[in-house]
Amino acid sequence: MIFAGCRSESAESGPRPDFLGFPKNFYWGASTSAYQVEGGIINDWSLTGLDAGQAVDHYHRYASDFEQARAMGHNAHRFSLEWARFEPEPGRWNPEAVKHYRQVLNSLHERGIEPFVALLHFTQPAWFAARGGWLKAANIQDWLDFVGRVTECLGDLNVNWITQNEPLVYAFQAYDDGRWPPFMHSRQLALEVARNLLLAHAQAYHLIKSQQPQAHIGLVKNMTAMDPQYPWHPLSQLITRLQDKLFNTAIWEALTSGQLRIKLPGLKPVVIPPTRELKGAIDFIGINYYTRYLVAPSGKLITRAGSPQSDLGWEIYSEGLSRVIKMTAPYAHKLNVPIYITENGLADSQDNRRSAYLIQHLAKVWELIQSGIAIKGYFHWSLMDNYEWADGYGYQFGLLDAERNWRDSAKLYQRIIQANGFPAEWLIDYGV
Repeated sequence: MIFAGCRSESAESGPRPDFLGFPKNFYWGASTSAYQVEGGIINDWSLTGLDAGQAVDHYHRYASDFEQARAMGHNAHRFSLEWARFEPEPGRWNPEAVKHYRQVLNSLHERGIEPFVALLHFTQPAWFAARGGWLKAANIQDWLDFVGRVTECLGDLNVNWITQNEPLVYAFQAYDDGRWPPFMHSRQLALEVARNLLLAHAQAYHLIKSQQPQAHIGLVKNMTAMDPQYPWHPLSQLITRLQDKLFNTAIWEALTSGQLRIKLPGLKPVVIPPTRELKGAIDFIGINYYTRYLVAPSGKLITRAGSPQSDLGWEIYSEGLSRVIKMTAPYAHKLNVPIYITENGLADSQDNRRSAYLIQHLAKVWELIQSGIAIKGYFHWSLMDNYEWADGYGYQFGLLDAERNWRDSAKLYQRIIQANGFPAEWLIDYGV
């Protein structure tokens, strides 16, 4: 039991103070993405049967939504731009999209909320998909044309750019697992798409810098803690190491070394030769963390039996956040860039686990900061309930529900932000 005035011991950082305070100017916020919240979007998803419809109408309600975020204490907000709004047909630029997103950015600034803007969050115009999408390296130029024009049109209102959200998740969900458009089932194609996306990131990085030298440009990756299903089984250990390298560290290694080589059994190697364009093409690392999986000898990812789980069946495992950040920290150190937790949250329709989840994961963030890792912000997923991709509207990740009612976890998050930390005794209260 922790009483006021007493101290507890932390395995990470020795004696723990009575109050876990975060650094001055720490970014507190939440994340959304355009297709999941805005509504009224025609793109490669809506035209292939996964239509978000009107979503939660954030397109029209953004100002009141940001007012809710301001009231919660947020000083930063991460969101994405919908390419299909800007360029519904190849080469046809929509000035209404520019006007809208300028209003969105101004609305954030008026409330003292720093924007972090993602340029690609899984979706693209239908015409781009019809051209072969990210399978063809020649198509990268289409996206770069969009990136260049967006930087010109919005760069005076935004300095924090995220080129892509979770490129490997997109590549494998769309081209290997086949759950997302274009619904393919080829691991080889998934790896080639991943390579093209990494090349596109590097080229976008230099393009933005040429137009906006002061820009702060990052890449966001989902990272998952992985352990062998059978720790004693050599094949389970080997497959876990391969999965861990591919899905957790390969991109950070490529940005550090300037080259990429991925070779999976039975597939052709996917290579980016050493290039100065790729090496160091990043100003911050964004980490999305949700869960841990056990890796079977077959490569299948399995949720640990009997573990605490979200509504989606994902294990709630806060230690995994420490593990993936420690895994990333050496790359961040070599690149001399900070880390942001750009997504962290859980599906919890009853809101009976989210408060504990927040405290458990933020305690890990606090410990990592005390150890000297430069973590500059935390963005909860999500500000509000939304369209969860191929899972539709069946799962609720929001601090706010779709009607914008505050959940109890939102009120707790507000208290944390207002105090820039929380009392150590909450660790006992929330099972840390």
